[in-house]
Amino acid sequence: MQDRIEATHQKWLAAQDKVVNIMQKAAPSDSPVDLAEGIRWAGRLTSIAQDWILEKNDPLHPVLFLQQGPYRKFIVDNPDVNYHFCVLDDQQIYRLSGSRGDAPYIGLTLGTDVYHWGSPGGGAMGTLEQSHIDAFTLDADGCFSITIGGPTQAENWMPLPATTQHLAIRETFTNRDTQQPADLKIERLGEPMPAPRLELDAFLEKMETASNFMPFVADVCVGMYAGTAANLNQIGGGTGAEHVEEQDDEVESHCNTEMAYMGGRWKLNPGEALEVVIHPPRRPFVYWGLTLVNPWCESYDYRYARTCTNNGTATREANGDWRLVIAAEDPGVPNWLDTGGRLEGKALLRWCLAPGAPQPTCTLTTLDAIRRKTTPIDLACPRNRPRAYNHT
Repeated sequence: MQDRIEATHQKWLAAQDKVVNIMQKAAPSDSPVDLAEGIRWAGRLTSIAQDWILEKNDPLHPVLFLQQGPYRKFIVDNPDVNYHFCVLDDQQIYRLSGSRGDAPYIGLTLGTDVYHWGSPGGGAMGTLEQSHIDAFTLDADGCFSITIGGPTQAENWMPLPATTQHLAIRETFTNRDTQQPADLKIERLGEPMPAPRLELDAFLEKMETASNFMPFVADVCVGMYAGTAANLNQIGGGTGAEHVEEQDDEVESHCNTEMAYMGGRWKLNPGEALEVVIHPPRRPFVYWGLTLVNPWCESYDYRYARTCTNNGTATREANGDWRLVIAAEDPGVPNWLDTGGRLEGKALLRWCLAPGAPQPTCTLTTLDAIRRKTTPIDLACPRNRPRAYNHT
């Protein structure tokens, strides 16, 4: 047993080296900041694997935890979203309860095993069941109780399909400064279980799983970024439902089927900018949000600069469009997305409950041209100031 413990630990350490090697091979040679963030990202993946797979991976004693935030980002995080995650067992019954809060959209996704990404012997992967909080009955105060699994119920029930491994909740805000987060709780129903103990075999198996997971995720992120090079200075894509139905990608098959995902690479010369015009759908919708992303599929630091925006925070034009500007320096417009001096990166646009979401119009232009046609903005107006994102 001592030999197995040592071998498993060595594999864990080797997986961290693999992530660093993957990052170094993909790091842009002309962007020191991306390299520095890549080094940090490699450490974050180790922390993520330990936290998720080793520590919070017991479906008999479920923990609903915040999966991402300003200091821990995963496969194109959205700064507008609180990502809640919990491991489930498809043979159990659970209750999700709490108060709704003010977020315009709270999506509930049941999906297959993501922790075994990169491990041998995987089967069909992806989203198995999708809904959102407003499809259920809430009381006058926004409180709710939803049963997950077990016999069919007339209301406030979600099935727990075979091979379900997790519940993912995407709590999507349009203004974190004013919208109250939800208060969420999950519990397993039925007879109480014995207190969990650290069983050596189970722990070593989880460590093996985590060691496969880390380099797999690193390869996915590098590959996703590289794939955007074919969509230069344009943003396009499709619905989450299409990705799930195609079943051709272990990661994209876990999309939220009530969302649409559109992305592309932006590449600028000094003095240039990319104008992105978001057109409103013809039918009512809940949310769109655009996020700038580095080569490791992490959002740019949004704590102190505007590196993302959405339909609630962006200034709208008289014709109903939203005109955004991606640039390395301030062009003097309200909807400037700050690249932090970078001249190349990825942009991802997400839509929630937006039937027929249109593709945005992208135009490569110059900062001088933008400034010539723009009335100087009043930065004393709170709506025009760059805003930090409050994740408290």
